[in-house]
Amino acid sequence: MDEKITDVLTILDREDSPSQREIAKQTGFSVGLVNTLIKKCAKKGLVKIERLNSRNIKYILTPEGIKEKTQKTIDYIKRSYQAIQQLQNRVTELALKHSDEGKKIYIYREKDEIFEVVTDTLDSLNIEYKIVDNEINLSNKNLDQIFYHWGTDIKDDKINSINILTYYN
Repeated sequence: MDEKITDVLTILDREDSPSQREIAKQTGFSVGLVNTLIKKCAKKGLVKIERLNSRNIKYILTPEGIKEKTQKTIDYIKRSYQAIQQLQNRVTELALKHSDEGKKIYIYREKDEIFEVVTDTLDSLNIEYKIVDNEINLSNKNLDQIFYHWGTDIKDDKINSINILTYYN
């Protein structure tokens, strides 16, 4: 719930008088949830609700709301940074082990943010790897090959693979 409140506070800080419908559209939340979140924020003193007329309401972020949004953003950045460091450490550990074992490393996954962290980490270690973009390109189980993946598991048990987001091989 805190992240959802942070999303609402961010929009209220960024936008000039957004409606609940506009907030819902930007966050992907229902209008009812936005209404509930704004009421919680008002109750906590994070948002001031000002009625402009019988149809329009203005939401004003209070100094306490700005402080809360800033702290939540800092906390989010810290958690994200820690997650990136854990992923880099995991990839480093696996890549050094597999490289020492003489295994060829293959990356199997869409090019997303995790892909960027994985490839940047491997590049910084000067460890060679190849990218495969679909299961058709995957070879049969070969002991000198290892496929790194995340998100969706490789369902073919003939392939030597590891989900890099797990903590155990």
